[in-house]
Amino acid sequence: MAFMGVAGEYGATAKWGYGMLVAGMLNLVGEYHSDSDARRDEERAFCLAKVKDPNYWVEHLFPDVYDGELKNLPDVSGADLMEYRAAHGVALAIKKFERLGEEAITVSTLSVNSADGPLAAFHDKVREVVEFASTVSKRARLDADNEVNVAARAVYRALIDACRAYTAAGNAPTKDRLTAVRNLANGRIGVRDRLPALAKAVGADVADDRDAAELATCMRRRRSGFMGVAAEHSGLIGVWKVGNGHVEDLRNGTPKVALSRVHLVTAEDFETEFDAWRT
Repeated sequence: MAFMGVAGEYGATAKWGYGMLVAGMLNLVGEYHSDSDARRDEERAFCLAKVKDPNYWVEHLFPDVYDGELKNLPDVSGADLMEYRAAHGVALAIKKFERLGEEAITVSTLSVNSADGPLAAFHDKVREVVEFASTVSKRARLDADNEVNVAARAVYRALIDACRAYTAAGNAPTKDRLTAVRNLANGRIGVRDRLPALAKAVGADVADDRDAAELATCMRRRRSGFMGVAAEHSGLIGVWKVGNGHVEDLRNGTPKVALSRVHLVTAEDFETEFDAWRT
């Protein structure tokens, strides 16, 4: 079920503005989530001052006012945006877990006498991956029992189980903790084994269905397309903050979505204007 873009009357990419926030339109604005999460109230005040409208949505809370009509557009997948969010978020979590596993290989080769410091640092990174995965699970609402969520939950649980097996070593002797680190690295195989079912469930067009990075890119682009369609046909004005990758996708035309009623602003341009307003 590959995403074909938005064809027909939506086939040509419209001209739209970039840069500063504008009033009277829906501003689709890029962000780096952790940065913006730490200052939401201040961003809301800034956006109100600039666009003269209190509407401000974080990425996953924009109302699905156009959802349900998507099936009537030509060449648009009927899969729900929430399912793409689930697959995208889980794939991003696996990317982080893969990097953690690579570091685990290095840490596991340390001698018992030199491992305590690196083990402490590694423990913090494991906790960060678990926290990220938990946030993904909550935002993607993986509790729904559809094919995509069932597959996504299986991947998520494999990741969490591998991390829990490591943390169970806790205050064990250094030698045993190094063994737990090595086991975590090996746990990547079990996680990868569950990715093909997720890629199939969501209809991902990927060359390697065990490659979390490729799946994440595919899902990001699909979400970008649906964000563009939802924004264009929402009839809303204000500011919708989304991951900057989605704004860049729409800017470079990867998803063929015409945006005549949407103003795109990159995270960098927003940051420049926001910093000027702050000072």
